[in-house]
Amino acid sequence: MVKNVKIGSKWTQYMFETSSWIRLMDFLHQENAYLKTRLSEVMDDITNNQNLALAEHFQNQFLVKDDAYDHMKNDLQRHVEKWNQQTMSDETNAILSLRKIHTRLKEQIDYIEREHAVLRKDYNTYLISLVAAPSIN
Repeated sequence: MVKNVKIGSKWTQYMFETSSWIRLMDFLHQENAYLKTRLSEVMDDITNNQNLALAEHFQNQFLVKDDAYDHMKNDLQRHVEKWNQQTMSDETNAILSLRKIHTRLKEQIDYIEREHAVLRKDYNTYLISLVAAPSIN
């Protein structure tokens, strides 16, 4: 058991976790770009109106997710900047404020991850249905 942990080490953990979330947003944005590229490859072969409507639905969802990932990344970067502006004399209040904000950000990140996983699963199921169909038409 670790005793007398310095407050600075708590800051380090918060910063580490926030940095990992920023990298996660970069990864999700990059994966989203990959999914959009794959969609553009298959859209040229779709002539069935129902399949085309689903393709457009996924395209819209990817655009919405791009905005969400960018917004969250900006929120995380602003949060890091606020930490860096804290003074040592205000350390206790800063930690209390940090915990509240960090908890809210963690909940948002968890939600974004779950939503991305659901979208990716639904999208891959859709693409498999196109491949499994006798014709994409």
